[in-house]
Amino acid sequence: MTEEEKLRAAEQAINEAQPEFKKRHNLEPFRDSSKTRKLRLWLNIIFMLGAIAGLIIYFQDNHETAKIVLIVACVFKFIELALRILKI
Repeated sequence: MTEEEKLRAAEQAINEAQPEFKKRHNLEPFRDSSKTRKLRLWLNIIFMLGAIAGLIIYFQDNHETAKIVLIVACVFKFIELALRILKI
């Protein structure tokens, strides 16, 4: 038996000894319902647009208005977070 055949036999023995595990990856589909996913998606979009608008307003000059816009955007994010945590 050559070295290469010995290596193949050892590798095969190792593979047979290990149990099969289901491989998971980050591209696995979400396990929540489609209506919740769509709602969460829209809440995230509103949050991101509000955050961008708040930052633009903040750096333009009006800090008080920017704070209000950012707080309202955070409210949408908290709603999305509650839906995600409670799995509604």
